[in-house]
Amino acid sequence: MKKYILPIVIITISILLSAIFYKYLPNSMASHWNAQGVVDGYSSKTFNILMFPVLLIVLFILLITIPRIDPKKKNIEKFQKYFLSFINIILIFIILIQSQIFLWNIGIHMSTTTIMPILMGILFIFIAQLLKNAKQNYTIGIRTPWTLASEKVWDKTHKLGGILFTVSGGISILSVLLPHYSLYILIGSILLSTIYLFVYSYLEYKKEQI
Repeated sequence: MKKYILPIVIITISILLSAIFYKYLPNSMASHWNAQGVVDGYSSKTFNILMFPVLLIVLFILLITIPRIDPKKKNIEKFQKYFLSFINIILIFIILIQSQIFLWNIGIHMSTTTIMPILMGILFIFIAQLLKNAKQNYTIGIRTPWTLASEKVWDKTHKLGGILFTVSGGISILSVLLPHYSLYILIGSILLSTIYLFVYSYLEYKKEQI
C-alpha cells in the first residue's frame, strides 16, 4: 500500500480542487479548445466537478488491477518501478488539466497551445522510459502480434520505441514555437512513431523466421 501513497495524494488533491473551486465556477464551463487555442466546447459545472476525481479513481483502479491478472504478471513485476512512475505521471497530467480548466473558467487564461504540447511532451518522455524497460506482457507496451510472439522482437521494438517516443516528446515540447501547428506536429510525430514501430516489429519477426 505504501507504493500507492502518491497516487492517493493526487486523487485527494483533485477532490479538494473540485470542492474549493465549486462555488467560483460558472454553471456552463469552457471545457474544450481547438488547435488554435480557441474554446469550442462547453459542459456543465457539475459534470466537470465530478469528472476529474471520478476519472482519476477509475483510472488508478484499472492501472493497478489489470497488470495483476496479466498471464505474464511476473514480467510486469520486473519493471514495476517504471510502471508506478507512469501511473503517477498520468494522474499528475490529468490533475494539471483539471487545474487549467478550472482556472480558465474563473478568468485566469493560460494558453492551451503552450501548455498542452509541453505537458504531452513530458508525458511521452515518461512513456519512453516505461517502454525501454518493459518486459513482455499482454497489458503494457507495444503489443503487436509479432512482439507477443517473440520476446526478442519485443525487446528490440521497445528499445527503439523508447528512443522514438523520447524524440516525439522533445518535438512536442519544441512545437510551442509554432503554436498554431503544435497540435498537428504532436499528433503527426506520435502517429509516425507508432506506425514505424508496428512495421518494424513485423520485419524483425520475419527476420527471425528466415
